[in-house]
Amino acid sequence: MNRKEEIIQAAMKLFAQKGYYATSMQEIAEQSGIAKGSIYNYFKSKEEIAVSILRYYYDVLFHKMKDIADDAALSAREKFEKQLSVQIEEFYRHKELVQMHMGEQTVKVNDEVHRLVFRIRAKMLNWYRRAIEEIYGEKVRRFSLDCATMLNGMLKEYLFYMAIDRKQLPLAKMAPFLLRRLDALVASMTGQEEPLLTIETMHDYLSAEQTDQQERQKQILAYLDHMIAAVPINGEMEEDVRYSLETLKLEMKKGEEARPFMVDALLLYLEKWDLPLYNELKAAIERYFDRQKFSAG
Repeated sequence: MNRKEEIIQAAMKLFAQKGYYATSMQEIAEQSGIAKGSIYNYFKSKEEIAVSILRYYYDVLFHKMKDIADDAALSAREKFEKQLSVQIEEFYRHKELVQMHMGEQTVKVNDEVHRLVFRIRAKMLNWYRRAIEEIYGEKVRRFSLDCATMLNGMLKEYLFYMAIDRKQLPLAKMAPFLLRRLDALVASMTGQEEPLLTIETMHDYLSAEQTDQQERQKQILAYLDHMIAAVPINGEMEEDVRYSLETLKLEMKKGEEARPFMVDALLLYLEKWDLPLYNELKAAIERYFDRQKFSAG
């Protein structure tokens, strides 16, 4: 675990125990075992730590979700059950995250946290919706947003019991149990009843992933512009690096049409030059393609 991760872990425990507003940077530094002045080398403010906590743990969770989604040996139902199990296990392992979410309204910390929490909620809703449509087919499509919302609500309440009330629940039984409840929900919604949640009502949630993806693309292109500008123009090797960066920029401008194999090859070539912002660029590109690949089906 690196120093940034140690600070994130310490802050998350303190936020869960004392609340976000009652926790100081001094306390986070002490809990992390570093001087208060040193903590600002890693995070500019408490707000930045709150954002990093959410990003760190949800990045871990969504990477695990994607790995399961990529397993061709599993059916759509098996994938979803396994993904739900992993979600439950991750939140149980990191109860402080649930306490931080539910014990205090993190969404009110600042605008950046508000936007991030919304994007996470939208991603969860879209993940559930896609999985439900993949498992149950066309008959449930009209009601998939309602089913996803009810499933999410059930799961959140069980997580609340475990994280806030310290109830001991059988983790291994939870995902299969919830899926059987989902079976009953779907069976009850195939008549003439109208859904409460429609595409029009939930447009902001459904379009959030696309907006998020556009923001990631803008960040990648900004990194590339900075890197291109920083390359000297006085040598053959520098010219090769510049050409590779410009080629990568052209590829990433294609958006959904960008070819992962081409991007990977260019990143591999650029890695050996120890370029400023390379690690940030690579991480941003990995997040960009992870979003494209992630699906319950």
